[in-house]
Amino acid sequence: METISDKIAESGFEMHKEQFARLAGMSECGMMITKMQAEPQIIYANDGFYRMFQYTSEEFEECFDNKVMGPALPEEKQRMKALMARQVSMGGSIHLEFRAKRKDESIIWISFTAKREAEPGSMVYYCSCLDISGSKRHLQDVYNAKRELDLIANSIPGGVIKVRLNDFKILYANDGFFRLAGYSRSEYSMQFHNDTSKLVYPEDLDMVSSLIRQAIENRGPLAVEYRIMAKSGEIRWSYINGTRIDDDDGKPVYLCVIVDITARKQAEAELADNNHRSNVVTSMLKETIWTYDLENQVLRRDGDLGESYSPESILEGQFSDEKLGTIIHPDDVSKFMEMRNFWIEQEGRYQDVFRVINSHGAYHRMRISTCTEKRPGKGAVVYGLTRLLSDGEQTALKPQESKPAELEITQVAGKLKKLAASARAKTEDTITGLLPYASFLRKAEKILANRREDSHYALICADINEFQSFSHHYGFYVSNRILKAFSDVLLNHLTKDGMCARVDGDYFVVLFQYGSHKELVRAMSAVVRHQQEVEVEEDNIDFGSTVGVYLIQQEDHELLEMLEKADLARRSIKGLRGNHYAIYTEDMEQQLSREDEMAGEIRRAMDERTVEISYLPRIRGDKDHVIGCKAIPRILMKDGQYFEYTQIMHLMERGTHLEEFSFYLLQEVADNIGAWKAKGNTVIPVSLEMTASQLSTRHAVERIHNIVVERNNLEPEDFIFEIPERFFADATTAFEVAIRNLTNLGYQVIISRFGADHTAVNSMRRLPVTGIKFHGEYFSEHMINEKDTVVFRKTVEMAKEMGITVTCGGIHTKLQEEYAKKIGCDVFEGVIYYGAMKNVVFEKCFLSE
Repeated sequence: METISDKIAESGFEMHKEQFARLAGMSECGMMITKMQAEPQIIYANDGFYRMFQYTSEEFEECFDNKVMGPALPEEKQRMKALMARQVSMGGSIHLEFRAKRKDESIIWISFTAKREAEPGSMVYYCSCLDISGSKRHLQDVYNAKRELDLIANSIPGGVIKVRLNDFKILYANDGFFRLAGYSRSEYSMQFHNDTSKLVYPEDLDMVSSLIRQAIENRGPLAVEYRIMAKSGEIRWSYINGTRIDDDDGKPVYLCVIVDITARKQAEAELADNNHRSNVVTSMLKETIWTYDLENQVLRRDGDLGESYSPESILEGQFSDEKLGTIIHPDDVSKFMEMRNFWIEQEGRYQDVFRVINSHGAYHRMRISTCTEKRPGKGAVVYGLTRLLSDGEQTALKPQESKPAELEITQVAGKLKKLAASARAKTEDTITGLLPYASFLRKAEKILANRREDSHYALICADINEFQSFSHHYGFYVSNRILKAFSDVLLNHLTKDGMCARVDGDYFVVLFQYGSHKELVRAMSAVVRHQQEVEVEEDNIDFGSTVGVYLIQQEDHELLEMLEKADLARRSIKGLRGNHYAIYTEDMEQQLSREDEMAGEIRRAMDERTVEISYLPRIRGDKDHVIGCKAIPRILMKDGQYFEYTQIMHLMERGTHLEEFSFYLLQEVADNIGAWKAKGNTVIPVSLEMTASQLSTRHAVERIHNIVVERNNLEPEDFIFEIPERFFADATTAFEVAIRNLTNLGYQVIISRFGADHTAVNSMRRLPVTGIKFHGEYFSEHMINEKDTVVFRKTVEMAKEMGITVTCGGIHTKLQEEYAKKIGCDVFEGVIYYGAMKNVVFEKCFLSE
């Protein structure tokens, strides 16, 4: 076989050592001839080898004794020796990669290749070295990019896949794709062989295949909503959105994002069902439900449009002067304009009867009921209900004069009713018509004493939520009407023999006989349901009720003890909004006993003045700019645990007679501030939390002003009262008056925990609140929801334009802080800045010179 040397010889060219050295010196890589010992030792090396390590040949020999592995990192050498020994023993070429240190201390990657050649009298290796640091960095960058891509893909709330659509094979999928159907990655691979079509609900498969074919043919994007069969057997909805990127063979490959839209589909189905039900009911009742945008003059209608003047559901300019004359009876046009002017000028309800033309050109009397709401930043909207009056109702609208004889009979009947009412007042409640409480106790004891062993009875204690505030707000006429309606619900669904009594105010007791537990639950559910219906009938006055039930046992004999257990059940759910009931259990008694014990310890701490009060700094911009603080009380209980203020607030709302606590706290804080002021320190505003019931108590504002100004000679503007947002949803007149009086005196009132359910936005407009306060805990649930972010940001903008301060409390993480700044907040509280500190520490850190 002819060698390269032979070819060179034949060509007449002879390479001398100088020429070879010149050729080797021009090489980009290091070239060496070595002899193999414990480590390869250099016999010859070109300049490229020494340049690679930044040494001269003399320096390299001096530093490393001409050993090739001399510059290698110490931790690499042992590994290199083992690999080299293994490769030498196999008789082939040697190929190694290792890290080495250059003269300037920088680290490089070296690729080392050697081939053995036999020379007379010895065995030598012809070697080359190449700096592969750049390649290694590129590989690491590729690896990091892939890892980051995987992290991003797995952070997306849904599936990310790369799929070949001619056979539906998965080329890549993140973990979220497999979670959509409830499978693990291995389960999916074994069961479906990475075929994406296997999950598609059979009824949707043809539709999905057709849309995929269209996307492939058009070389366009893919967007499909379809159903899948989850591992649990549940049918779930998915939405896939993909972009085409063909592979090297030109086969269609799509990068897709898949999102679970089951909740949205269920909501859409529920909405469609509600709309259908509304249309059926309104058509049956001859009613039309509509919304009118005052600014854009657009009318949107649903319901019974069959006999309407127009079959269209969306009409523009319908209530303009020109069009009114075509649909409203001429004699009623001016009256309708009065209603329209009311919509423009005021908020609230308006109701009247108008003659409206129908599709046949005839006028019918229609009762139109409206409610106008003015939405900040969105203009006013009118919600309306139009109902066709029946013949009887139309007749009732026409007043008729009573004949003299009829009038006389009516007067006599009225006198008889008064006499009957006078006699009945001695034996029943004058408002509800129920038994007096004493009569109820006597009859109940008699019934229970003579009950059969197979009979079942329950005692029920019930009351109306926050009736005192409710009565103060609506007046006695409405309150008495509500009491009567509530008593009727109890009578109609829980007792057939009248065993129901009003003990006092809004507190009722009932003795109820039932056949089975199922019958009892059905009866209690009926009470809750009909109570909600009563609220609707009472112009949607939301008053709610709390009902406690005790199931009487055969061994029970003491009626008052049974009533106490029913009352314990009632108290166990006191404070919940809406209509609720609870059945007594022994655990309930232990829980309420514990609550009573805790309330007792709190009152003891107040009496002994052992309530610990700390102050949480409030900052603007950065933590060096402290502009105020929040007073945070806590109480050391007997078991050594601290009882925090949120728990105290919970007990106050449950009616455990702790209404005085906030006034106690105010007095303590005022004392501290007075001391700060007396020492010549600068006083900064302090905030305290209060409930609506505390502010609604008699002379609450006078007591606050007395504590702050008259007792401690302090300024009202240095006190901020934080009131949780939920109390503004059903604000009573007394509560609103208290807020107005406080702000008129110079105190600051802010709505705390703002945004929890968006119920207090209207209060920002109606009431003179001076600030709103978000809570970081709520941000954590909504930071990825762009719609919530828009709502928060616009709310902050609106508040600032109204001159209302915006604070974010409960900031515990950097993410919460960044989100708060994102929506426009610049005043913060939270442990990320400072923890709550005792009075002395706070004074020394932030108030002293």
